[in-house]
Amino acid sequence: MPELILEIGGRVFEVACEAGQEASLQKAASLLDAEAGRILESASATTEKRLLLLSGLMLADTMAGLQDELRNAAEVLRASEERVRIAEAKAAMLAANAAKSSSSHPSLALGQDAQQLIAENEAAVELLSKVLSDLNEIADQVEAELS
Repeated sequence: MPELILEIGGRVFEVACEAGQEASLQKAASLLDAEAGRILESASATTEKRLLLLSGLMLADTMAGLQDELRNAAEVLRASEERVRIAEAKAAMLAANAAKSSSSHPSLALGQDAQQLIAENEAAVELLSKVLSDLNEIADQVEAELS
């Protein structure tokens, strides 16, 4: 089990971690050290326990704010996903109506403009499906991060 020497708030700590977790632990220690540095700037005479407690609380507060932001982002993604589904359904309905209209009235041959609109509609439906798929992946990632 690897052991790391970490400096937090001017104090040195020896910490053991799982193999492969060294970089993650170094990053976490760096965040904690930055918070400890802010505390030491305003109150240099503090005990080690108090310094680590306050630093941890500040990081926890930051994390809570980020979790709120992630939840809000997930809600925005869900709302966007719903709007995409509605647009997709409308586009499919328009395409079906256009196809029905042209098949029920063969004497009304579709002009080039109408055919272009149908092709653009089909392309839009395909693009919306891709966007919906991407939004689903992002929402799943956000939910996984919140868990």
